[in-house]
Amino acid sequence: MSGTAERAVKDAGRQARRVADSRWFELLARGGFIGSGVVHLLIGYLVVLLGIGSAAGGSETDQSGALQQIQDVPGGVFLLWVVAIGTAALTIRLVVEAVVGGRSDSARAWGARAKNAGKAVVYGAISVSAMQYAIGAGTSSSGSSRSAAAKALATPGGVFLLLLVAAVAVGIGTALVVEGARRSFWKQLVRPRQPIEHTVTVLGVVGYVLKGVAVIAVGVLVAVAAFRSDPDQATGLDGAFDALHGMSGGGVLLVAIGIGFVAFGVYSFFRARYARL
Repeated sequence: MSGTAERAVKDAGRQARRVADSRWFELLARGGFIGSGVVHLLIGYLVVLLGIGSAAGGSETDQSGALQQIQDVPGGVFLLWVVAIGTAALTIRLVVEAVVGGRSDSARAWGARAKNAGKAVVYGAISVSAMQYAIGAGTSSSGSSRSAAAKALATPGGVFLLLLVAAVAVGIGTALVVEGARRSFWKQLVRPRQPIEHTVTVLGVVGYVLKGVAVIAVGVLVAVAAFRSDPDQATGLDGAFDALHGMSGGGVLLVAIGIGFVAFGVYSFFRARYARL
């Protein structure tokens, strides 16, 4: 890279950092945690309903189902735009952190960059989905998962691709469980005074661990879809919850997972206040 090009890249990085560090942008990014919290609360609500056998007909117990619930309430479109804009700002912030965040080339620094990139994908997906529902173009995430799985299985090496996706999902779910069990999520937060610290700890542990269990279940179903060459098995969270519902004792487990998503949603509200940004 020439000296001029390198200086241009560094200047662009500094400009991006300056914007991401501005007060107004920080407020928008914190709003992204609130938007994520609303989505998790609604997913938890739908999962608990499924667990006790009171799920509304046609309601998907995943992100698309939660966004559909928001769309259907008075003023829901406005709230969807709030979720979309907030999570979009948080996504941009995470991308900046992933690209120009570290001042070190250590393995830990690169690991932090990769983690921020992964979070950017998650919050970016929420933002795009919220925008789609806000303009009336929302789609079923479980249907999209089946379509993607079918396309993968129709291509050479598609089984291995699905197994890779399954391994990533299990890895992410396991990481969430470990993060909750070790309470390492506190690294991302400024510790408040008691009793708020205790409350956030309980919410974080319950939320991370049980959300991780749900993501692991998704990974297992994707692996089953790969081994059976059956794309109908790869249906994301909605399919995972339906599979658990059909198991003995699945209702109790679903209620527990639903409570976990609710806990993570409330934790996200506290994170909006105490996150290190």
